[in-house]
Amino acid sequence: MTVTYVGIDLGTTNSAICSFDGDSLRLHKSPEQNDVTPSVIFFDGRGHRFVGQRAYMNAPISPDSAAMLFKRLMGTSTPVLIPSAGLSLTPEQCSAEILRVLFSYLPEEARQAGVAGTIITVPAAFNQMQKESTLLAAEEASLGKVLLLQEPVAAVMSVMRANTHDGRFLIYDLGGGTLDIALAESVGGRVTLLAHGGIAMCGGRDFDRLIVQRIVQPWLHQHFSLPEDVLEQTQYRALSRLSTRAAELAKIDLSGREEAVISLSDVELRMRDEAGREMYLDIPLSREALTALIRAELDDSVQA
Repeated sequence: MTVTYVGIDLGTTNSAICSFDGDSLRLHKSPEQNDVTPSVIFFDGRGHRFVGQRAYMNAPISPDSAAMLFKRLMGTSTPVLIPSAGLSLTPEQCSAEILRVLFSYLPEEARQAGVAGTIITVPAAFNQMQKESTLLAAEEASLGKVLLLQEPVAAVMSVMRANTHDGRFLIYDLGGGTLDIALAESVGGRVTLLAHGGIAMCGGRDFDRLIVQRIVQPWLHQHFSLPEDVLEQTQYRALSRLSTRAAELAKIDLSGREEAVISLSDVELRMRDEAGREMYLDIPLSREALTALIRAELDDSVQA
């Protein structure tokens, strides 16, 4: 019987799962065939729960029905509120939902035979409360035997599978919301974390915000009749959320292309400007322009 071990990256914005049978490592894709699954939960009007890509796509449309970024609350008593469903969840309950969905990606034979052990990676900066909170989430998800591994240590161990030389490693982990930097040492197959630091608010979410503030908002003022602080106005709250998602999708598109478009049709936006015209987004964005836009943040990350 094949013994299966599972590794999970339980992320702030996206999560992923892989398995190891002692010989080969396999990354398990979501039903949409993506390597990562958005760490988002959504409840529709009938109380049905969705986790992952569908939840992520619906969250900007109805934010009172969604839970996201709850990893930042792990280890605290702050509840995750879902007003539309009348729910108050703990960060551990939300994380457990993500873990259960990730485990469902494993092949049926692996789940039936049982998993020998599961590793969940955590940031180097996680304190004891946050680590215990992660273990509680795993227990609530009924994952069985679970151990935690610091993310930079996991990164070094991954490199050492292909390169057995001893040495010191600088790990640069620029995530959705946080920049984590660590210095680790590998000697004789044993990895030791020497130091860690970073920037709490430097990541993909901050890049999305810059795109909206410096590219999307000026374009909107150029093409439509809108108040100066349009994205801060209550009646245009949906415009702000949907613009941010469109900016993120264009940014992701630029990972594999030189040109992308920040796009929202009038049907998707369903909003009119102060002159009564139907609004839309159709803004070209190049990789060169994006790089220039986030240059200061990237320089800060290198300095850190």
